[in-house]
Amino acid sequence: MKPAIRSVHIADSDGSSLEGGGAEIVFDATIRAAHQLGHDVTVFTAPPQRTPLSYVYSRRVHRAARNLLDDVRPSIIHLQNFYHYLSPSVLAAIRDHKVTNPTVRVVFTAHDFHLISPNSGFQHYRRGRPISYDVENPRIRWFHRFDRRSWAHSLLKLAQHVYAYRVKRLHNAIDVIISPSQLIATALRRSGVTTPINIVRNPIFVSPAPPENTREGLAFLGRLTPAKGLLQFVTQLEALSVACRLDVYGDGPQRDALVDFASRSRHVDLALHGHIRHEDISAVLTRHRALVYPSTWLENAPLAVVEAASLGLTLVVPHQGGAREMAELSTLHEFYDPTDATSIEDAVRKALATKTANKLRNPQAFLFNTYVEQLQSTYAIGDT
Repeated sequence: MKPAIRSVHIADSDGSSLEGGGAEIVFDATIRAAHQLGHDVTVFTAPPQRTPLSYVYSRRVHRAARNLLDDVRPSIIHLQNFYHYLSPSVLAAIRDHKVTNPTVRVVFTAHDFHLISPNSGFQHYRRGRPISYDVENPRIRWFHRFDRRSWAHSLLKLAQHVYAYRVKRLHNAIDVIISPSQLIATALRRSGVTTPINIVRNPIFVSPAPPENTREGLAFLGRLTPAKGLLQFVTQLEALSVACRLDVYGDGPQRDALVDFASRSRHVDLALHGHIRHEDISAVLTRHRALVYPSTWLENAPLAVVEAASLGLTLVVPHQGGAREMAELSTLHEFYDPTDATSIEDAVRKALATKTANKLRNPQAFLFNTYVEQLQSTYAIGDT
């Protein structure tokens, strides 16, 4: 009997945390896929603790990861988001392990722009305003501010990036990159990344949309952070006296500001419901006519957008980035210019007036079994 393939799956965190989002859901799905492929699976995650030094490079994590890999001796190592708590030291551990285990296959799922930018959202800040880099012609400058909080945070991000990828060249330990979107793949290639890139859509786990004639209002699903752009979005709607109901499902640091907005707004009826479990998304979203996803960064392949489309909601998203790419994979979407309030108003009004149900053009691409098949091909199991 052929022995089971051993795979190690590495990320900062899994989907058990309320702080988690789409990347953590995909990480859990990847582990499920590995089990389905018959792997002997080992998971390596980190406690949510760090110091400025360990954020740049953690010797403790390097030692722990190296010991784990030497003990397990996997055929496949699959990395996902690792840079918040594990730090790029895990890549150094993998590179060291490959010296004596050269046949191990290292796969990295790029959930954002981390490998090519100190700011994982592919942005810098000018007077507090986020400015996205051009995916087709990236021009990142080290004097840019990469974190809205402070120059100190910006310098830490820059230090991590320069040390890991300019000095140590740790990304060379990766054999193949999985990109859930064409956007990320293009940005990586335009930035000089020569590692092979496979487009593999993130799987979704929502039930089919039931026949529904009572859908009303707008919904938002996601973390309540400045990067998601919800406060700016509803403020613009309120300024234009757009009467609408918007139900918010999620939590985060901007919750208090949104509660304050809801207490003062006259036109936008904003209702905050807090975090909901992923398994409850179908029942919740099918009450609504449209999903708004006003992210202020380019995004990658937001799960909420694809899930909402599969549940019949019209999509209201910015006219750029991964949110647009995902929306274009459905039949009903309204794009807007984030800098033009009237464009936002027009998109919202059109979405609320739409009576037909949205659907994905190729739902097969987002099935879990499709994801398993594409992982098997990416892992090149037959060659291990």
